[in-house]
Amino acid sequence: MAKESNMKETQLVIAVDNGNSFVKAAYENIDQTFMFPNVIFQSDIKRKVILNQGSPIENLDVEIVSPAIPEGAGRNYHVGVLASRNARAQSIVGYRAAQMKSQRVETLITTLTAIAYAAAQKHAQDIQNGVKKLRVDVQLGIGLPIAEVGEAALFEEKLTAGIHTVQFKSTPEYAGVVVELDIALPDGVNVDNVAGIIDIASEKGNSLANKAFGVADLGGIDLDIAFFRPGLQLDDYTSTGFRINLNDIVTKIRKDFNTAMGQEYLSSDVNVVERLVHKDYEVRWQGLVKGSIADIANLHLSELAREVLDRVLDAWAAAPEAEEFLFIGGGSAILSPYIKELDRQGHPLRFDTPELAQMRNLRGTFRSLATALSPAQMEIASAEADKA
Repeated sequence: MAKESNMKETQLVIAVDNGNSFVKAAYENIDQTFMFPNVIFQSDIKRKVILNQGSPIENLDVEIVSPAIPEGAGRNYHVGVLASRNARAQSIVGYRAAQMKSQRVETLITTLTAIAYAAAQKHAQDIQNGVKKLRVDVQLGIGLPIAEVGEAALFEEKLTAGIHTVQFKSTPEYAGVVVELDIALPDGVNVDNVAGIIDIASEKGNSLANKAFGVADLGGIDLDIAFFRPGLQLDDYTSTGFRINLNDIVTKIRKDFNTAMGQEYLSSDVNVVERLVHKDYEVRWQGLVKGSIADIANLHLSELAREVLDRVLDAWAAAPEAEEFLFIGGGSAILSPYIKELDRQGHPLRFDTPELAQMRNLRGTFRSLATALSPAQMEIASAEADKA
């Protein structure tokens, strides 16, 4: 059977971190990354596009056919930035936050979209030259929170059972392109918190491997707490996980501010998260400053920070040999100033840099994946990336 002239077979090495606020991915090498808001919007109505312009990642309009997505969940989705523009978009809050990450349909949709986008980016020149279909042999690295380790086998089965098809609809540059994904997990399913430590410990001159320490991975929903003995040995007995629902707090901040102003100046939780991370509290509307979210944010985040600190200190009491405690994850970039202020006793708390905090699990997962793959597999992926 003749090979389709507009089809290309390829390989992709990619790690995906489905954070509760943002989905992050690194493909082909640890520094080739992208991210988009963890928001989806199901829509069977054809998107009206006047000029099909703009960045592909800001206009992820996809149709997904997958054996892992149950009937009734739909096929057509706006994902990330494009979805966040719709007031009815589905963020991971409320009853969705109560579900396990491994059981949420949203996790599969965003993961498959991220992989398809990475494949299209890798072969952007081929697509420009007329390729309309990519058949991709995917080597995937992905993780779950500590509390969901028991779900790893079922989650892996969803990803590896059968072929997943993602078609870009109105996405600029890739409209009409079909991406078929055959996924393997050479490293199995990682533990998010442990992955973050792998990255930190890999830094030149880092001394974590020589001591006992604790680490908290602060996400939009989960607080994962792990303790390590010298030699980076995970203490399974004292490691634990909790729900903190930072995403719900972000929603409250947005709604409380809009109510106080009497108008919906903040239309999405994504916008609030970006303001909190960058400490950009002033809200402008039509060129004028309409107010600040600082006071409302301080009220809600101080209460949450107190709960997080209490959880950490209680867990630390069960592993008192830990010499220090690290905070990583996107939530730590938001809560770190509040936790520092509340810790009156001066515990040796360490906070990751805001630029790296939310990327630690992704980077550690990619490192672990690269280690699991043979040098030949990594070389093939790298060579393909250079040709594309």
